[in-house]
Amino acid sequence: MVAVSFGCSVDESGLAGTSEKLQRDGGATGGFATTGSGGNIGSGGNIGTGGTTATGGVTGSGGVEAGTGGVPATGGAPGTGGVIGTGGAASTGGTPGTGGMTSTGGAPGTGGMINTGGAPGTGGMPGTGGATATGGMSGLGGMPGTGGGGGMKCGPGTCSGCCTSDGQCVRTVTAKQCGSAGGACTACGPCEICSSSGFNTNSCAIDPNSQWTIVAVSAQVTMTPPGGGTWDPPHGDEGGSAPDLFCEYENPANDVSATTAGVTDTVVDVFTANWDQTITPVGVTVSASALMASKPAWRIWVGDEDCSSPNNCGTAGQVACSYQQPISAASLMSGGMTISNYQSCVALQLSFVCQAPSVAAP
Repeated sequence: MVAVSFGCSVDESGLAGTSEKLQRDGGATGGFATTGSGGNIGSGGNIGTGGTTATGGVTGSGGVEAGTGGVPATGGAPGTGGVIGTGGAASTGGTPGTGGMTSTGGAPGTGGMINTGGAPGTGGMPGTGGATATGGMSGLGGMPGTGGGGGMKCGPGTCSGCCTSDGQCVRTVTAKQCGSAGGACTACGPCEICSSSGFNTNSCAIDPNSQWTIVAVSAQVTMTPPGGGTWDPPHGDEGGSAPDLFCEYENPANDVSATTAGVTDTVVDVFTANWDQTITPVGVTVSASALMASKPAWRIWVGDEDCSSPNNCGTAGQVACSYQQPISAASLMSGGMTISNYQSCVALQLSFVCQAPSVAAP
């Protein structure tokens, strides 16, 4: 919750007296949530019967479901090995050399001196074998394939949008994947959009067209009303002299009807009331742009329920505090706020519930 404290700012509407109060059942008296002992003793006239208790406002449904991650890149096809080289054709050995012809000795001389034999012939040189052929060079394997989506890692230097958890750069941001300058992608909440207020500043922000309901959680008032004295006469309009607290929403302010106003039960004789009830009319929402307007048309006020005549109670209330200030985007994003020390309210706690955009309202 966001706590809001106000000093001298005062909304004068209704503080001088009473304001008209919406009747929850349209009958003679409003619905009451009593505390303490004993019922109220009616004095004079016919005793009004209790109205039926109003049910709470429509509970808002959840926002858009969280987005799914991007498709991871698949690895590139692995490279195939090079063609294996085949061995060279084997060389055949050279033709072996044949030995030289053996010299025959000279014919013996006839007569005279006997001839000596010629020198014996030497054998021819043996043929040498051919050089042995060497095998071909082996083929080299192909280069390994690289993974899909290659490139530099997603980050501030490589991505103008946001980076997913698996390292992908999202350049067109959405409410499901919001961010900038290579930061991590963030999923925005219900009734939020991914907004850019400047260069590389994409961030989640309240959608001005989103629709909301308002819940009055609780309030505490001062011991004395505006102007001093006591909240009620000694015997009280209803119960004793302590205030009978309720909280009402009107849009536009001071327009009290079933379609323009909503109100909580009245809690009798208390200075602190715990309602936790929706105060926007049943089936009606209010836009974020209207809630955040600099001069809101609506108002929310806490009052002490009074009788406009002896036999007509529940149609008027003495104003404890009347709030008509802009609701901040931070309060909507956090889901609530507490208004502290404002007029005669020590505290007023409100919560805001995001509704489906299809529900139209002013």
